Amino acid sequence: MSDDASLPPNAPMINGHDSPPQIDGEEDASPSSITGPASVQPSLEAVCADLHARVTAFLNKTPGSDSTGKVQEQVRISISVIEKALTDYEFSSLSLSYNGGKDCLVLLILYLYSLYSHFRPSAKLAAAASSTSSSNHNMTTTSNPPPPSSPSGPFPTSIPAIYAQSPDPFPAMDNFVTTSSQRYHLDLCTIRTNPRPGQHSHTHEHRSLKPSPLSNSDPPTRPETPPGDASKRITIRDAFATYLSHTSNATSTRPLPNKIRAIFVGTRRTDPHGENLTHFDRTDHGWPDFMRIHPVIDWRLSEIWLFLRADELKEADGKPLEYCEMYDEGYTSLGGVGDTVRNPRLRYVDEDGRERYRPAYQLTEDGDERLGRG
Repeated sequence: MSDDASLPPNAPMINGHDSPPQIDGEEDASPSSITGPASVQPSLEAVCADLHARVTAFLNKTPGSDSTGKVQEQVRISISVIEKALTDYEFSSLSLSYNGGKDCLVLLILYLYSLYSHFRPSAKLAAAASSTSSSNHNMTTTSNPPPPSSPSGPFPTSIPAIYAQSPDPFPAMDNFVTTSSQRYHLDLCTIRTNPRPGQHSHTHEHRSLKPSPLSNSDPPTRPETPPGDASKRITIRDAFATYLSHTSNATSTRPLPNKIRAIFVGTRRTDPHGENLTHFDRTDHGWPDFMRIHPVIDWRLSEIWLFLRADELKEADGKPLEYCEMYDEGYTSLGGVGDTVRNPRLRYVDEDGRERYRPAYQLTEDGDERLGRG
């Protein structure tokens, strides 16, 4: 940690450092998730252009099933919400709540798509023209996203984001957050939470499952202790308050024409406290003041996975779009080591009599999604 005594015990970590971030976010970017040397790492604009092309291809394909058509409609609705946010707020006043989960990843991909449309309007016009020829094949009730507003400046080089980290994160989850934030140029501010100080996490066991070999998602022997005073209670609310205070700090070396006023959140209707949310909800109940934006609020579990595993979104090597490996090991809702186990609905016995777990994308019922959470 920095020697700056003005920073609280849970001072935000910016891409692994406790100093204020640079506006371009490039210095902290690591090539670990990009093939080749750091000098050829794609810029944010290039990443956005690539994902814009992939998502456009997904939207323009003829649905082979009602499920695909419904997901295409969900994508259009989410893009409309994101585009409205980009119209109503300066880009520099927007941030993304990111924890590496599947819902946040869908939100991030669509945000990157929308950034390219917003800052390169010609791309949006081309995509709209391309979709016109296939619109009669899509079973939709909502029109395509509205034309973007005129860009307010040059293409950004990083995206403001906050990671309210669990007090006992899985290594695989943290690894994915790190690599994906680098790949997608997130200017990530990590703040470790500690909602129940003084309490030890309950034992994390798979009583009958004996995975071999040990995977990155298996919990460490002893969960890490939050930095600073371990007896201090630090809730998610506290983490956001610290983040907002930090990003609007007048002493920061980062140019901040606007403090963070709105944050994209990957909450869905079936999540705790998600049943009454809309696309735009201002915080309440003592939370720091900002607008919560929920572009994927009405997505179903099956729709999340159909989109993430769509052929059109595959990587250049033909593999599915990368997501956290824990989802392929039977985890369906990811929290910390102390409150997350593999989903029992995905358990099966293989031909050798050993218990195994199917991947998360084979779970279809929204009501079963959180059965692996304590």
